[in-house]
Amino acid sequence: MQTETLQPSKLFVSLEIRDIVPSMGQKSDLIRWFFGTAATVLVIGTLLIGYWVTEAVENGVKKNAISIKAKFVADVISPLVQDLQDRPALEDDSRAELNQLFGQGLLKTEIILVQIWTPNGIIAYSNDPNVIGRIFNQTDGMKLALSGQTYAEFDNVLDELSIDETLRTAPLLEIYTPLRSEATGQVIGVVELYADGTALRALLVETRTHGLVIVGAVALAMLGAIFLVVYQGAETIAQQRRALDNKVIELSGLLDQNRILARRVKKANLKLAELNESALRRISADLHDGPLQLLSFAGLRLESANPSGGPVDLHPIKQTVEDAMREIRQICRGLSLPEISEWNLATVVRTAIDNHEKRTGIEVSQILSEPLPSLPLAAKTTVYRLVQETLNNGVHHGRCSHQKVTVAIEDKILRVEVSDDGIGFDPTARTSGLGLAGLKERINSLGGEFLLETAENNGTSVVMLLPVEFAKDAA
Repeated sequence: MQTETLQPSKLFVSLEIRDIVPSMGQKSDLIRWFFGTAATVLVIGTLLIGYWVTEAVENGVKKNAISIKAKFVADVISPLVQDLQDRPALEDDSRAELNQLFGQGLLKTEIILVQIWTPNGIIAYSNDPNVIGRIFNQTDGMKLALSGQTYAEFDNVLDELSIDETLRTAPLLEIYTPLRSEATGQVIGVVELYADGTALRALLVETRTHGLVIVGAVALAMLGAIFLVVYQGAETIAQQRRALDNKVIELSGLLDQNRILARRVKKANLKLAELNESALRRISADLHDGPLQLLSFAGLRLESANPSGGPVDLHPIKQTVEDAMREIRQICRGLSLPEISEWNLATVVRTAIDNHEKRTGIEVSQILSEPLPSLPLAAKTTVYRLVQETLNNGVHHGRCSHQKVTVAIEDKILRVEVSDDGIGFDPTARTSGLGLAGLKERINSLGGEFLLETAENNGTSVVMLLPVEFAKDAA
């Protein structure tokens, strides 16, 4: 037995998903780019801010410590150097008190070297007796102190002074602070101090370290927050891109389907025109070969009636006219369609079967599985024409003695099968008939499949497979 399968065109879209949906590598590159840029800006900004903050804190600590130390020393020394406002040197009693002051207690341990200058650059007092009375050029610190300001800076080496060798590598704090007259408030001298700055330097280093640690911790927290934001942003972008690509794929598929449907519509229009012409030719042939021949025969009988005016036997003529009228009615019934818009699918199928049985007298077996789906008018019309046409073909062309109609739902697919035990035919042979071709076009237009199974002397089976949801959309 030979089988012919007629199917509508199907769409096959082959796309490389890795070319559309961003891969993990692309996502990682996006994260690295955003995070790298943000991290670079943040690190540079953090370094600048950290340097500025620690420098400001360090300067504040240093200025505060120096101010306290300079004010303390100036307040202690000022009462003992008031002689400088009248003479360029100190009295012996004043020197003795200064020696006693800087030779004991906290000042002895904190102050490495102390020198008192007159505004003329003469050293009026020093805990290094070798330089008393000598004149030196004014330094920048001394000039600033003579103007009434305090100057301080770290100085690690004092080669020109006689100090302990162990202190030459220690961080020494050099301080210049003005000495003022208690009576007028004018600057009468400058005290130059060299204090051990180890503790202050350690405090500054600790302050700088703490500042950098705090700024670094804040920077790390910000980097972590930025990473989370960038990661979530990249994930969101990836999800949106995947969704967009899926939409693109879907739209591309719809565009391809539209192009296919447009071609099918064009082809169907051409085929419809051919079917209409064939239908007109078939109606013409049926009228010519059937009723017209019978009416012609009746006309000949009337012409051959007895010309002498004797009685004429009209019964054969009447019988011929009745046969012609019966064939015309059958042709009309085959062309017309009953009012099936309000019928369910089972009623449509049973009506087509009943009409066929009344017209031919051949009993048709029917199997209708319940429940059957609700279909739109276009789909019900197609089912009606399929049952009508295939049953009619089985009687007129297949010369069958038994026919069977089966309607069922299989995996949301409506299956309608009409079979008979007739003589069958060769499906590869070219015929002038248009019934099966028209049915195939109808079914294809609804997105279904038309299956024909037949062979000579082995019966015929015609099957329609119609996706129920597609039929509803197509209607």
